[in-house]
Amino acid sequence: MKSLFTETEMKSFILTICVALCSLILHGCRGHASDENIQPEISSPDTVKLIFAGDMMGHSVQTKAAWREGGDSSYVYEPVFQWVKQYISEADIAVANLEVTFAGAPYKGYPTFSSPIQLADALKNTGFDVLMTANNHILDHRVKGLERTLDVLDSLGFAHTGSFKDSVSRQSSNPLIIENKGIRLAFLNYTYGTNMPPAQSPFTVNYIDTLQMAVDLANADALSADFTITFLHWGEEYQTKENEFQRHVAEFLVRHGCDLIVGAHPHVVQPIRNIDNQTADSVLVAYSLGNFVSNQRWRHSDGGIMLEVSLIKTDSITTLDSYRYEPCWVYRYPANNAQVYRLIPVNDYMVHPENYPTLSANDEKKLLQFYEDTEVIMRTSNLEP
Repeated sequence: MKSLFTETEMKSFILTICVALCSLILHGCRGHASDENIQPEISSPDTVKLIFAGDMMGHSVQTKAAWREGGDSSYVYEPVFQWVKQYISEADIAVANLEVTFAGAPYKGYPTFSSPIQLADALKNTGFDVLMTANNHILDHRVKGLERTLDVLDSLGFAHTGSFKDSVSRQSSNPLIIENKGIRLAFLNYTYGTNMPPAQSPFTVNYIDTLQMAVDLANADALSADFTITFLHWGEEYQTKENEFQRHVAEFLVRHGCDLIVGAHPHVVQPIRNIDNQTADSVLVAYSLGNFVSNQRWRHSDGGIMLEVSLIKTDSITTLDSYRYEPCWVYRYPANNAQVYRLIPVNDYMVHPENYPTLSANDEKKLLQFYEDTEVIMRTSNLEP
């Protein structure tokens, strides 16, 4: 996993050294210092770790794979996430793009997704806190599917934003404000469109509309957000590089005060870049995290990255302190007349293969190909588009 050594870390280190030297000099000059001359320790700044996952898909074969026969016949999804649960649960806030609905039976895959609510249970048990719901599939089962999806998320205690049952819920969670360790975060979520016609009032889905996004960003500032994150459903499917529209929207968001941009929808990983902000540090843009879990098996689409971001608050200013990413490959294999799905964190697999099942030569080749492809994409991240 890759890390950035930031200017914030360097400044903090230098400041700590300077204070320590001053303390030694003062002690040497004064002999035994009284209590009133003891300098207070510098308190460590507040730090919040967030992790973002990409497209959470529910193709029909995934639904079939989750079914368990027996006395308590049900759908079981937890094993899918067993090898990435540690990454998710250790974050202060874990976020994913929910690209299915929980519209109820009969369960459907592509092109009109409806997954069993046990998938939502598994996401909660894995450690996810926030789900983004503005995407092209949220209206697959029209407003009834949207409403039931949001009801399921509410019943399980998920925070969510991007689509809403009425103007009241939109006002209360757009932006979605979450406070953690003294850092007040604002989350916004938009999609390029939906596969079905737009929802009729009072239901609402956030579409990419620069006028509305400017209003929402201003509202985040009015709500005293320390850091604003925009999660976007955008880009061209299966393209490993962002397009001009994505760059245009990202630059617009940065100009209007967004502090971090995370993308989904292309179903493949796209570069992570920095956009200069004249009034602050550059803004990180992860154009596409790729698939978190799906049945897509062709090159580039059989995995994605988890993006981990550390935010730090010093002197009432919150900044992105560092980021890193973990490539995750979707391992699919046949068992009990169905396909089985497991997410493999690739870096850990390469260091500790004994912790994972023995992959066939062909599967390991695909895993390594996905890893190499991801590294090639990431090596372009600091280049001009």
